[in-house]
Amino acid sequence: MMAFTADDFTELIRLGTLAPDVQAMAAAAREEWSGLRVTVVDALDVRGETPALETPVANVFLMESDGHCWSMTADPAAAAGLVLAARS
Repeated sequence: MMAFTADDFTELIRLGTLAPDVQAMAAAAREEWSGLRVTVVDALDVRGETPALETPVANVFLMESDGHCWSMTADPAAAAGLVLAARS
């Protein structure tokens, strides 16, 4: 598990501003936070959910895990991964 800080959110915004697309943002996030699970999904998969953060190329959702199941969280202290969905 990783607790996301204000600096981490700032870095995610920077990555999402510099990246040409969601795939490049995901690659950059994986490089920045080694070992963090970063998944890219279709925007339809997260419709109705509120992103933790919006960048120019992706909506960012925080994920937590109990060791078996994954679920979305609004709590940066509980984040164990990121889900990125391309913005249209």
